[in-house]
Amino acid sequence: MKTFNNVIAITILMGATVAVGDDAKSTPAEKITFEDHIKPIFRQHCAKCHNQGEKKGGLAVDSFAGLMEGGGSGEVVFDDGDADGSRLWQLVNHDDTPVMPPNQDRIPDDQLKLLRAWIEGGILEDSGSKAKAKKKNSLAFVASSSGRPEGGGAMPAALPQATPVVTARAAATTAIAASPWAPLVALAGQQQIVMYHSDSGELLGILPFSEGVAQSLKFSRDGSFLIAGGGEHSVNGIAAIYDVKSGERVAAVGDELDTVFGADVNDSMNRVALGGPQKMLRIYDATDGTQLFDLKKHTDWIFTVAYSPDGILIASGDRSGGLCVWEAETGRLYLDLTDHKGAVISVAWRDDSNVLASASEDGTVKLWDMAAGKLMKSITAHNGGATDVTFDHEGRLVTVGKDKRAKLWDASGNHIRDFEPMTEDVLEVCITHDGKRVVYGDWTGQVLVAMTDTPNQKTPLAANPPPVAVRLQSVNQTLTSLQSELAPKESAFDVASHAVAAARKPIDEWNRQIAAKKAESEKATADANAMQTRIGAIDEELPVLTNASRDLQDALTAARVGLKTGAVDLAAVADREQALADALIVLATKRRSRIEAVAAVAVLSKLAADRMAESVALSAKLPPLQSALDSAMAAAAAAKTARDETAARLNNVRVKRDRLAAEVN
Repeated sequence: MKTFNNVIAITILMGATVAVGDDAKSTPAEKITFEDHIKPIFRQHCAKCHNQGEKKGGLAVDSFAGLMEGGGSGEVVFDDGDADGSRLWQLVNHDDTPVMPPNQDRIPDDQLKLLRAWIEGGILEDSGSKAKAKKKNSLAFVASSSGRPEGGGAMPAALPQATPVVTARAAATTAIAASPWAPLVALAGQQQIVMYHSDSGELLGILPFSEGVAQSLKFSRDGSFLIAGGGEHSVNGIAAIYDVKSGERVAAVGDELDTVFGADVNDSMNRVALGGPQKMLRIYDATDGTQLFDLKKHTDWIFTVAYSPDGILIASGDRSGGLCVWEAETGRLYLDLTDHKGAVISVAWRDDSNVLASASEDGTVKLWDMAAGKLMKSITAHNGGATDVTFDHEGRLVTVGKDKRAKLWDASGNHIRDFEPMTEDVLEVCITHDGKRVVYGDWTGQVLVAMTDTPNQKTPLAANPPPVAVRLQSVNQTLTSLQSELAPKESAFDVASHAVAAARKPIDEWNRQIAAKKAESEKATADANAMQTRIGAIDEELPVLTNASRDLQDALTAARVGLKTGAVDLAAVADREQALADALIVLATKRRSRIEAVAAVAVLSKLAADRMAESVALSAKLPPLQSALDSAMAAAAAAKTARDETAARLNNVRVKRDRLAAEVN
């Protein structure tokens, strides 16, 4: 068990009181300093053993410079204003072990508030000090869809259905993985990896793993490949890579003398890393299987291995609590993280590669800032031990442990909810690509899919499916049932379709009549408009004809006077009389035509209005008929949906039946 002597100096005895004014505790804006507030606490309770003269654990707290220098295990506080990331705060607040003060209760809340305020205020030395600009906490995370392939993630097309090993019950759950971009989940079983549709729970296929049991399952960054690490204890160990669509094993690397506990592939799919009981982190060229690195830092079995999503780093954890982060390209050690007090069972990377999460048998899940190389947050997650951890695309965490529970945490490591407990220790967990489902399995081999927001909605998945012949029998029964179910649904759709036709017939007749009435109204209106145009033309002609008649009348009068004087003969008078008579006839005809046209406009306008009124009256009768038609159409649509859904299910079952039958034959 590792010790943290440098932290002993900052422990505060439970019975102590600190002379801090009320304003210091109630006014957040007051400047909290080492000299005025924190140093008296250290001097009273810590400086006897941790001073410049003695420096137990290499730490002195009787001066600001000594405290900032840290002790044998490094710095205990930072000036970034992040209390949660401060080692001092983690231990005195009992967020991590060893808790401080040792063998005592946690220090009083008012003293913790004072200490936290000092850290968040920038660990000021005195009243003249100024706090540095607060750095952005790496826990702040913006979800990203980076890496999502066009069209979504790969899904199995026609995977094998045969069960390599048939068992009465499932073995302990050794590995679970969810595709990052598709509704697909993989479960490890005995000599097999079972693929399920995570939304429907449908068995999509079984990948053979003849080497033994897969202890590690991971999907590639784009979801096109599945990486399985495993084997048989004290016999062999490999890392195998499968094409998700075809189920073909496209590569296998490693030749371990014992099983592989952890395996992963980098972002470019050209390197594979694996580790296990041989305590070596080995990195291979995925294209030809040659070994590139043999990293020997670990002193105990390596339980977990994971590349960062950007492929720059690789993390590995071991049975003795060792947690190492390596440079992926060079194999050089990047960070040696020593805070866990129990085996590191699982590691996981956030999508942005800035944060690493580690789950340990010490019960904690720790979040590590890769840029700063320090612990950001330690979560007391599971009593008895945390066994697995994973991120979703929003930066949320899902963890499981020996308290038989799965738990959901937000991106800052704050608890959101528990999922319903299982009967034994929960060993493995994953969260689906859309964050809507959590899949977790326990020591008995039971695997559940639970809705993230409504954990009581659960679906079981089997890591040990029954033999093909048994599944074929079940599928045939389902097929017969669906065939029986489809016939009445087809009949119901036919009846509903006829009802639609019957409901549409009177509407079509009314619409025909309405259209005819409207056509008559429109024709009458057009004729009235044409007649109105004719009236306008007559009105333009009448003044001309009237003036011409007057002129002829004047000419006739003048001719008659000339007849008396002998200036005009009788024939000329007769001509003028005839011309006037003709003009008067034309004028009278035009006037009569205008009167007839005005009368025609009145008749046509009335006809148009009457036919339009009749069409409106007919339209008023349509709503009840349309309502009846809408109801009939809705019923027909529902019947069609029911028929089509059953037909689709029937077709899917037929496809499944044919595939299973081919496996049997």
